[in-house]
Amino acid sequence: MNYLAIIGDMIKSREIKNRKQEQERIEEVLSKINQQYQEIIVSRITLTLGDEFQALLRIDHRVMQMLDDLETQLELPYRLGIGFGQIRTKIRPEISIGADGEAFWHAREAIENIHENDWGGYAKVRFVGLGELRDQTINALFRTTDTIKQSWTTTRRETFAELLAQGIYSVTFDQKRFAESIGISQSSLSKRLSGGAIKIYLDARQTIGELLEAWCDTTVDS
Repeated sequence: MNYLAIIGDMIKSREIKNRKQEQERIEEVLSKINQQYQEIIVSRITLTLGDEFQALLRIDHRVMQMLDDLETQLELPYRLGIGFGQIRTKIRPEISIGADGEAFWHAREAIENIHENDWGGYAKVRFVGLGELRDQTINALFRTTDTIKQSWTTTRRETFAELLAQGIYSVTFDQKRFAESIGISQSSLSKRLSGGAIKIYLDARQTIGELLEAWCDTTVDS
């Protein structure tokens, strides 16, 4: 059976003051995400080396929403390698440490690729596992969304975080109701969405999720 493995590397985490307190907060966030997205998490998101985390996921388009929720709640940027493939070891749902197989090999290859070439600091996520052309397509979309997100102001990031908090991960939603819920006018919300290309970001991320779900599901186990 095939899965998606993720390996995350938190950026500049060693520079954080009060590391012990911050690590406790990170553990709380991971626990919350594990609970919130338990339907698609096969092996829980687990801290490995203090600055790294990993997990094993089902092939599901909601993985994109989970990853955005994770980064938003962590409040820390991270590099992420995503790998597709089989798992050759016993899967432990409560912890992902010790799992091995093509999915994790590809995830490690992906994150090493980012370290070697992060496109001038814009690329934060890379995928490996579906062959050159499909990988290139998915990674081009990841670079696009990473670049969009990097341009966001604090206000736009807060708006996106509130969208996630309300379970909104689509280009179509009740903008009037949402604007009222965060105490701004609908026209102000429209400016935030268009100025930060937030809808374009969501559209591209949804497309990535749909491609992963479609292409991974049609790939035959070797």
